[in-house]
Amino acid sequence: MKPRKMIRLTFMLLLLTSLFITACSGTNEGNNKPSPSADPSPEATASAEPTTDPASAVFQLGSEPLEFSFYGNYDWMVTEPWGVDPSSQWVKDNFKINVTPIQSGGAAQQKLNTMIVSDTLPDVIMLDRGADFEKLREAGKLVALDDYLGKYPNLKKYAGDQTLNLLRSSDGKLYGLPNWYTSSPNGNSGYLINRKIYKELGSPKLETFTDLEAYLAQVKTKYPDVIPLETDVNAAGIYLFGTGMEENYSVTYMNEKAVPRDNQFTSVFLDPTFNSALKLGSKLFRDKLMTQDAFTQKNDQVYEKLKNGRVAVLASLDALNSKIQEANNALREKDPDAGYEAIWPLRTDSVAKDKVFPNSYASQGWNFVAITTKAKNPEAIFAYLDWITGAEGQSVMNFGPKGRYWDEVDGEGSPIPNEKWTSTPQTEKDKDKMGTFNWVGNTSFVDGTKSKIEMALPEGKRNWGTEQQVNVTWKTSQNMTLFTNLNPSPDSEEGIAENAVRTIFEEYVAKALFAKSDAEVDSILKQANEAANAQGYEKLLKFKTERWQANIKKANGS
Repeated sequence: MKPRKMIRLTFMLLLLTSLFITACSGTNEGNNKPSPSADPSPEATASAEPTTDPASAVFQLGSEPLEFSFYGNYDWMVTEPWGVDPSSQWVKDNFKINVTPIQSGGAAQQKLNTMIVSDTLPDVIMLDRGADFEKLREAGKLVALDDYLGKYPNLKKYAGDQTLNLLRSSDGKLYGLPNWYTSSPNGNSGYLINRKIYKELGSPKLETFTDLEAYLAQVKTKYPDVIPLETDVNAAGIYLFGTGMEENYSVTYMNEKAVPRDNQFTSVFLDPTFNSALKLGSKLFRDKLMTQDAFTQKNDQVYEKLKNGRVAVLASLDALNSKIQEANNALREKDPDAGYEAIWPLRTDSVAKDKVFPNSYASQGWNFVAITTKAKNPEAIFAYLDWITGAEGQSVMNFGPKGRYWDEVDGEGSPIPNEKWTSTPQTEKDKDKMGTFNWVGNTSFVDGTKSKIEMALPEGKRNWGTEQQVNVTWKTSQNMTLFTNLNPSPDSEEGIAENAVRTIFEEYVAKALFAKSDAEVDSILKQANEAANAQGYEKLLKFKTERWQANIKKANGS
């Protein structure tokens, strides 16, 4: 049996075992909660209205203490201690809220399995939409949120009914709050250049892939201790190449392992643009113009190279994350000419500059924050999460509590920076860890506020990350909302095929990168397609096509 399939079956067995243990315990712990997430009615639809009683009491934050546990279901995610940074300390003092972080320990799937079988799920869990989320929902482990939407205004106001409807599960109910939902372009993907090296090499034209190769060759010759092109962990940066080889081509297709052609999804392995992108990556790898340990290095090793200025060009799907911003800020603090800068995404000569989109956004955002049926007071937790996603919550969580870096807000509720914001070095502000506990990110509010704050400041005082976003990454982002929610149930034939194809994709991309010639890349991708078809790939592509077309109809109101 395939390892991935075994993991999924084990996961389902753990859920069934957990349900059996809970049923046999005889507790009435959940009697005062909304109905759990088991499907109550096949007639429920995606447009089901909340059943909130208007006369029911609304939970007032701070009226009584609220304690809950939080778990981020990611290997890389480490939740900071609660009440140490200024933002969570403000929440603790003003709302009497205390959060107990639960860590994955770098093994999220194992941790989640352990919590399921021992019936010790956290009160709140952050996880991707898809397999694990649906398994928990189907097992009745998540709280439906519909009864709260009419009582607490922010999520409905800022996310909107259309977005929330797109996020509803098959029973018509909503079980998670979207994180980083948006109505405006966003994204952190792209290319960064080492400013100092670029200047020392004469600031050559760097617009096309031909320019890139020539530049990397110069770096290799003159800076033997520098990585010419860093492509991040698992060489994920090479997926950006495709976006510059065909107009409107999206990295989203790599996530789906499928490419839309003529109103249907087709094999990514046979896609000519993906083929060309891998050939460029393989050539750069063979010529030692890109990192040679792409499949063995960890995030911390990438950040260390960036922090020491040992990268000439970075291609990354998350080029402006907090760690990279810290690396840039540390370099610039020592030398104003050092650090990194985003450049317009690279392309071939035949692709128009304004048709290159390494970034994408969807109104539904990134992932979900769900309340489990273990929570003693799910409505109070929802009230807090709803506060987070509103103007005040976003201001406190992302820009610090009132009185620290801002004292007033403008007509749109955005904080107006005070003198301390301007006079405090970014490296000092980084210590406040602003944004750490923003679990229901409201992208349009945060990005709009950051833009207003930073671009009003004199050059040299602006937040580096925001400046790169405003100047480059947000301008190179396209709306891919219709390409969301295309994943099948993990235990269906298509779901099992999807897991297998994902493994094949990772395996054969690595092989292609190590190929000795373009002909070998062709051969490897042909083998990958054959291996995927043997696992039910064609049926998976048909499923995704149907889901995509259904999204189009839903968006058109039909």
